[in-house]
Amino acid sequence: MTEMISFNASKIDQQMGDLLSAFEAHPRMQPPNPHPTLIFLFDFIRNTQHQLQCIDPEKLARCDPEAKEQATEVMGRNLFTKYLIDDRTEKLALMTGCEPDDTVDFGDEIREKIRILTE
Repeated sequence: MTEMISFNASKIDQQMGDLLSAFEAHPRMQPPNPHPTLIFLFDFIRNTQHQLQCIDPEKLARCDPEAKEQATEVMGRNLFTKYLIDDRTEKLALMTGCEPDDTVDFGDEIREKIRILTE
């Protein structure tokens, strides 16, 4: 028996767009020196959104294994993004090539948008 997953692609796409807009508005994302951590996560989210947009909704509705795997991948990547945003250690700064004392505060808007996305 094929297991259904709860997945509303258009709702998730909209929420991801809202999250990307919040990243674009972040003060430390502004030129000429956007913060590398923000750029890294912005690109990660944008790539995840592209993966989402490549899922065939008809195949997903038929519980096609490949479409289901793609949807699961998108959900997992969004949860990983939430983990990185919520992380209060210096690991993300190090991972994105920054000094440990150059962490970025994502702010309430980004934290709220990722929370909504991963509910």
